[in-house]
Order: sequence, then structure tokens, then C-alpha cells
Amino acid sequence: MELEFYAYETYCMIRIEGRPDGREILRECRDIALKVEAALNMYDPLSELSAMNRTYQPGKPYHVSGLLFDFIKICIEMAEICKGAFDPTVGGLVKEWKIGSGRDEVLDQEDIRKLLEKTGYSHVKPINKEEGILIDIPGIIFDPGAAGKGYALDLTAEYLKKKKVKKGCLDFGGNLYVLEALTRHAATCAYEDVTKRNENVRFTEENQEEDCWRIGIRHPDDPARIMACVSAKNQAVSTSSWYEHYFVKDGKTYCHLLNPSTGMPADSGLLSVTILASLGIYADILSTAFYVLGEEKGRDVLEIMKKEGTILSGVIMRSDGEIVII
Repeated sequence: MELEFYAYETYCMIRIEGRPDGREILRECRDIALKVEAALNMYDPLSELSAMNRTYQPGKPYHVSGLLFDFIKICIEMAEICKGAFDPTVGGLVKEWKIGSGRDEVLDQEDIRKLLEKTGYSHVKPINKEEGILIDIPGIIFDPGAAGKGYALDLTAEYLKKKKVKKGCLDFGGNLYVLEALTRHAATCAYEDVTKRNENVRFTEENQEEDCWRIGIRHPDDPARIMACVSAKNQAVSTSSWYEHYFVKDGKTYCHLLNPSTGMPADSGLLSVTILASLGIYADILSTAFYVLGEEKGRDVLEIMKKEGTILSGVIMRSDGEIVII
């Protein structure tokens, strides 16, 4: 059984095994996802995050809900691990670039310089849940774009596990979290269908487990094609690529993934990065950071996470079209 709804300006779907309380569980999952969106939407003036962006006072702790505190804390910790390639304080840059809105204009370097003066994750310090968040300079705009859907996946998946749901799939705008496959037959058929449509599909494992979900990864130059297929179970899957939102100006492509150190759209020699991780927020953040960093530095970040006990894997496509398992 499944439920579809609209959130995060995109299509969302939750599918679980059939059970008597299934409809109630699906509605609760949707409510969790919408609660996260309501709290973290930086474009909604009524959201808690927008209120913080507007009204915090530099140098004074700003009290936030437990949900927002936990989200910001994880984001700042991950920004440190990613060495700033993921930086949740780029909201001002994101709003000015407006990539995907149809504006299609390259920002002036002086404007970028001024915006960069109002960014930097080191200016944001989670104190504790009682005191809140301390931001030490004016003008910081916290952007949940590279982490919010992943965080919502985690809270929703945690609820499913509490309700002892063992088989299911969450899809929040292409950010996925999968439990075991609903049926072996369905998973196998989906797998075979992908191979028939694209003879060049590559796989992450020699022997695919039958109770895993088979997930196709879109080709960045032709989203109607599948460039690779991965197997996942009790994992999140997130892909970052240039084709999601972009514009072309004077023959150069500008994608929506910004490099926080330059304020410019990322140009790292990669076309697509897919990360599989134990948590949705990790997969969401790391796919973005890896894309910004490029392959060599991106691998270094994954190694740091692996040393801390996080199980990670993924697939990248280089600018020459070569597909590589990471």
C-alpha cells in the first residue's frame, strides 16, 4: 500500500507492506514529512527557520525547537567533516542566484564577494537545546536545501521502524530511503526491466540480494536513460547532478549546486554523484559535498565518515562519461 503527496515543491511517495493499520501509518508518515517542511522551509516566512534567519541577534543565543536544533547541529557537524564543501549558511547566495527560477543571470563578482561575507558555518554554534543556536555575525541565511529532505526521510523511517514496518520505500523528490523490498518477485522484475531498457547498465555488486530494492540512477545527459543500478536495503540513496536545475549562458552551464568557497556554481569534473548511506541526511549532504569537492577530495571525506563507522558506497560519473563505483 502507498500514499502520494506533494511537499518540498516535489512529488513524494511512501510505500509499505500491507497491514491493517497501514493507512494510519502512511498518514502519520506524511504528517512527519510535512512537519519537517513547515519547520525548515526558508522560502516560507511562517517557518521556524525563516523566523530565525530574520530575527536572530548576533552574539545572542536564539531559542529553537528540538527539531530545528537537531537539524542545525547535524548540519554544522557535517559541514566541518566536509571541510565547507557543504555549508548550510549559503542561503543568501542561493536566493540571489535563483537557479531554476528562469532568471538565468550570472551574478556579478562584487555581489558574490559581499554575499560571501555573510556566509560561513563557523559563525553558527549550536549550544544546547535549552539555550539554542548562537550566530555571531549579521546576515546569515541558513539554507536546508542539501539536507532537509534527507532529515525528513530519517524521521519518517525511524517512525516506520518503531511501528515495526519491515518492508517499504520512501521517495521524497528523488531522495530515497528503502527498507527490505516489498516482494522478491517485484524487486526482481524491476531489476530485469532496467536491464532490458539499457544494455549498458552497470551494477555495484556481483551477486544482487533478492530482498534488496533495485534503484536506477538517471543519466545526467539524458534523464530518460538509466546510467547505473544499485541495490539497497535499510539505506538512504541520494543523487546530486547538474541537470536538476541549471541554465546556460554564453555557452557555459551553471548548475544549482554552489561551491561555498567561491559562491559560484560547482565545476569539479563530475556529472553525477550518488551516495548510499545509513542515514538520509548523510546521503543528502555527502552527494552534494562530493559533487562540489570533486573525486579525489570527495573520497577523502567518505573515508572520514567510514572511519567513524558510517557505511557508505556510491556511484559517480566523471566529465568524460566514465562511471565509477566508490
